[in-house]
Amino acid sequence: MNDVATAKADHADRILPLKKKMTVINGLEGNLQLTVHCKSKDDDLGVRVLGPGQSFYFKFWTCVFASTLFHCSFEWPGSGGIHRFDIYDDRHDYLDCAYCERLVKPFGVCKYTGRTKKFDRCFHWKNESM
Repeated sequence: MNDVATAKADHADRILPLKKKMTVINGLEGNLQLTVHCKSKDDDLGVRVLGPGQSFYFKFWTCVFASTLFHCSFEWPGSGGIHRFDIYDDRHDYLDCAYCERLVKPFGVCKYTGRTKKFDRCFHWKNESM
């Protein structure tokens, strides 16, 4: 089951906006539910609870000034607290994807790579050492 949200940020500062689509997937093992809260400077997409393998989908427009940033917090039973990750950052993701997919794992988040057709670009939680 997918949960869909649309970011409704002000489009006044965009000359040539690009539409992006993001899917966040619960990739935790052990039948764990994942609590997700994503937001940007302009949009709070609310708190979602994803069952095993479930996903949360949202779409948004980028800013021409390369300042679009969506960050999410994640928590699950036994996670030891809230973990944070910049789920989309124009500085790194602008050219990487139009349809972006992120798989949440206990150690961090893995990005889907279209070239390899795998979630093979993995990153540890923000403010945690690799």
